[in-house]
Amino acid sequence: MQLRAFLVCAMAAAGCDGGGFPPDAGVTPPAAMGTFSLAWSVTDTAGAPITCDQIGASTVAISLSSLDRVFGIAESFSCGNSPSTSPAIPIGNYSVAIELHGFGLDPVTVPPQSRVVITEGQTTALQPVTFAVNATGNLALQLAPPAPLTSNCGAGPGGAAIDGTSITLQDAAGACLPVTFTRTKNGAPNGTYTASCPGPAVATCIERDETLTATSVPSGPYTIHVRGKIGAADCFRNDDSLAVPAQGKALTRTLNLASSTPSC
Repeated sequence: MQLRAFLVCAMAAAGCDGGGFPPDAGVTPPAAMGTFSLAWSVTDTAGAPITCDQIGASTVAISLSSLDRVFGIAESFSCGNSPSTSPAIPIGNYSVAIELHGFGLDPVTVPPQSRVVITEGQTTALQPVTFAVNATGNLALQLAPPAPLTSNCGAGPGGAAIDGTSITLQDAAGACLPVTFTRTKNGAPNGTYTASCPGPAVATCIERDETLTATSVPSGPYTIHVRGKIGAADCFRNDDSLAVPAQGKALTRTLNLASSTPSC
């Protein structure tokens, strides 16, 4: 019995003097972990800095593909929070793909980064990246009278009898943006209207079947102010929020006028 106890202790290489048991060979030790950080900037195609809100960008998405084992990791950071640091991930060698995402925004990619080494207990800084985006878009707007009226310009009972229209476009900071709209009716040119600053010009009545188009408008959130006039009085109005899309895309909207002065 003494010889058998000696052999068990020798084979296990465990502390028999303390009465303990040998380590469980089936327990996997915790994986070694590290983190990575990324700094980025967003510009227009000319290299001028722009904000995430101007193009509707929300997140920076990062995909890491392990070069050592078959697995991948996806992380994301808020677009406006540069630089950012990831949660802990397993150490090793990775290939990294980075994209800028947002509602209505086609993903904006940058060249991938290869052989990124994540080291135990360390933060690995990825190469800083710049997302260049076409920060302009187009508008196609129509003006509709309040129900049950069917015409902006026609006389009653079915028309609003508007004889003048003014439009102002304000950005998120409240600054006026001068924009020239092309007026088309049934697909044919019908003149132009410039939403001038600081005081909006008054155009002839814009009928509901006209389309106001503007191209290469700086993208971002705006408030549009439309006034339908009868004489000098602002009898109809619209104060809608709208977002001009980036990447040369178009926003098509019908702006519904509301009666603003009972005496009109």
